Amino acid sequence: MRNKKSYLIIGLLVVVAGAFVYSTFNPSSVDTSTPQLNAYFTNPGNFTVAYQKNFSAPLTVLPEQKKISVFLNDSLIFEQNKPSKSLPISILTKGLSLGAYRLRVISTANDGTITEDERVLTVVSDIVPANWNLSILKSYPHNDSSFTQGLVFSEGKMFEGTGDPMNIGATFVGEVELSTGKILRRRTKATPIFGEGITVLNGELFQITWKNDSCFVYDERTLKPLRTHNYTGEGWGLTHDGKHLIMSDGTSRITFRNPRSFEIQRTIDVYNHQGPILQLNELEYIDGLLYANVWMSNVIAVIDPKNGRVVATIDATDLVKTGKGSGEVLNGIAYNSKSNKTYLTGKYWPSIFEVQISRN
Repeated sequence: MRNKKSYLIIGLLVVVAGAFVYSTFNPSSVDTSTPQLNAYFTNPGNFTVAYQKNFSAPLTVLPEQKKISVFLNDSLIFEQNKPSKSLPISILTKGLSLGAYRLRVISTANDGTITEDERVLTVVSDIVPANWNLSILKSYPHNDSSFTQGLVFSEGKMFEGTGDPMNIGATFVGEVELSTGKILRRRTKATPIFGEGITVLNGELFQITWKNDSCFVYDERTLKPLRTHNYTGEGWGLTHDGKHLIMSDGTSRITFRNPRSFEIQRTIDVYNHQGPILQLNELEYIDGLLYANVWMSNVIAVIDPKNGRVVATIDATDLVKTGKGSGEVLNGIAYNSKSNKTYLTGKYWPSIFEVQISRN
């Protein structure tokens, strides 16, 4: 009997000790209630404001606050000593680009206690994109073994760039005969180079890569390699505006680069009235606007290159149904400035299409 009592006592001690250890070290047992903020944005959640419009939000301030400071990213935009209980905050967004910003209110109480309320302020486009129509005018044969990454015309000649890290010789840039789909000349890259977007500017053909951090530059006439630029991050689509190379990286960001040094000159984030447009892929610059394939969709976004606002969208579903065959996604936009004609195709598509885009 004595032994049984001893075992019972020991068992109870183990349970008590275990409970103590559990309550001490188990995070779910710790009091995780949010401490009382000294000042905070009255409205719950994050904030959205339209491009070039003013933003305002009320603050609730608890008594005995010595100072209130409001930051947008790391810039102080408002500060007040001995603030009132209800404090309106107004931000002039005229100089802000489209995108997401860190909005913080930091309050300091008389006893030195500091608390912070942080939200996200997103600047979206102030316009609802128009819906532009797409119609097929003509079709031409396309090499259905080409995993199309870039398509461009220069001086009436069509160039195509492809990419595939698994198949030797599948990554190339070359001149393609539109009427037949025949590859007239090409320059290949061995695995694991995965070629992406291409463009031609000032007699040079540029080819970016997906994850190889390299832009290869060739002589347009001979396709002889001229130089290589290195960059950080992914490469997706490429075009130019006559002065800058314009590059996408699969996000909502578009980068403008110097064609000689490949240095970044400026960036824009692409937004419609609801939020960012992600997975921007193949690009083409036509009459002052950027056209972008949205990867894994039948949508082409038409973008204002000055600020990133989506001014229109083009639904290419009917074209995809007509021309995809056993190929993959829509990808490849090219504008022939000699004939003022626009062409679309896709990855492994058997056809390339001359199309007409109508603005409503």
